[in-house]
Amino acid sequence: MSLMRRDYNPFEEMDRMMDRMRSMMNALMPITWETPRTNDASPLAVDVSSDEHTITVRTALPGFKLDEIDVNVQGNLLTITAETKAEREDKQANWHIREMRYGKFARTVALPEEVATDKANATLEDGILTVKLPKQKPSPIQKIAVTMKNLLGGGKKSE
Repeated sequence: MSLMRRDYNPFEEMDRMMDRMRSMMNALMPITWETPRTNDASPLAVDVSSDEHTITVRTALPGFKLDEIDVNVQGNLLTITAETKAEREDKQANWHIREMRYGKFARTVALPEEVATDKANATLEDGILTVKLPKQKPSPIQKIAVTMKNLLGGGKKSE
């Protein structure tokens, strides 16, 4: 029979291994693997899909009102932020299970292609936020004429 310390954590080594794996994944994919937590915002789970014309991002936001949701695109980064304004707490209740989450939620994802932000739209239906971002058509290749300046030739420099 072996003796174990009272403060022994059997999962300590596994926790260290998960921390190392998380740091390796963050080095490879800093945006899509783990959402940076700003102002203690909890991460949102998202689905990102695309077809030949549109990138679609979906996330569950049950119970949120339109004025509590913010969607921004900067460069190729889409940020969704949602924050409940009302505090949902009953101080007189004796809680037995409390699993519903309230507060601030955020997620930033890297978009796989450039999008036309002026034509993007977001809808909230049955607690699901759907953001549709039309893909930006790549700019056509344009030929630019090259001219040569002859400074060493017979021309005089003007002063």
